[in-house]
Amino acid sequence: MGTAGPFRQSMGATRESRHSAMLQRWPVLNESWARQVERSRTAPPSGPVAGPKAGGIDPLTAINRRMGLPDDHGRDAVQQAQAARGRGNA
Repeated sequence: MGTAGPFRQSMGATRESRHSAMLQRWPVLNESWARQVERSRTAPPSGPVAGPKAGGIDPLTAINRRMGLPDDHGRDAVQQAQAARGRGNA
């Protein structure tokens, strides 16, 4: 897998410098919800970005359950067949 070129990398640095300048002009509100948003913005992910936890469910199944949809909603026939054989994440 390739790396981002200099232009793409400088976009991130530019975004960070703009954010720093904005925080100098308008500091984070002294409210718990605002401080939590800012901390979560800079914190690294606490675990894998996607995929099920050991013994857990995958993100699509969680979304389906939250919305009251069947667990296999939004999966194609190949994914359903893999899940039935125990190879999928469903």
